[in-house]
Amino acid sequence: MDATEYAEFRAAEGARLNEIAADAERSPDMWSRRVSSCGDWTLEALIAHCATVWTFVRSSITAGARVDPVTISRPAGSVSQWHADAFDALTDLMTERPPDAEAWTWDPENRSMSFWWRRMAHESTMHRWDAETALGITPASIAPELAVDGVDELFDVYVRVRRPDAFAGNGETVHLHATDADGEWVITRTPDGMQVERTHAKSDVAARGPAQDLLLFAWGRIGPGRLETFGGTDLLDEWQRDVRF
Repeated sequence: MDATEYAEFRAAEGARLNEIAADAERSPDMWSRRVSSCGDWTLEALIAHCATVWTFVRSSITAGARVDPVTISRPAGSVSQWHADAFDALTDLMTERPPDAEAWTWDPENRSMSFWWRRMAHESTMHRWDAETALGITPASIAPELAVDGVDELFDVYVRVRRPDAFAGNGETVHLHATDADGEWVITRTPDGMQVERTHAKSDVAARGPAQDLLLFAWGRIGPGRLETFGGTDLLDEWQRDVRF
């Protein structure tokens, strides 16, 4: 995927989050809806989290160093306005700085704006899905190409940087296979963590389904029961217990 595609997804998902937040301001009981995919969060907590993330990213890019999130406070006014203003400010900054511009990130191997163009597309998409689920409606689908890229990002960024020792084991293998896009991954457990290859291979357990469902499974939003599985699913359950961010 290229930067233009990431920007288009980010803009659409951010606009939808703004719409949901504005609706909640008009019907305050919506704010207390539980976001089951995010622990004990309410919809209000989810929207406030998003506003905090947009502010954190913009502030850290501007400062050229990580800004402590605890210093970010909710401004006066409504949560929905805070979210809209924070998202607009982040969008303005990212529009000014092309993907190849230098930027602070939490990935030591990618200190450029391209990291944030990608990350913010996925952050907004996943939390839009969370918000719509909390409202009890069928969430809009996640584009297969974005979903495949989201699984790739989980493996080649999050696992590598934040949980390199996650899902350690003794050679057990898991095969994930997208049915609507070019996406296959074989995860091999080693004593030091997992190794991931973009390939097709016979594994101890295989799980297949739309790329969106693989993404949601990998991020702990849905269980393996939503996927077509072959072999024992214990490894899939262990994945969801062990690989959390």
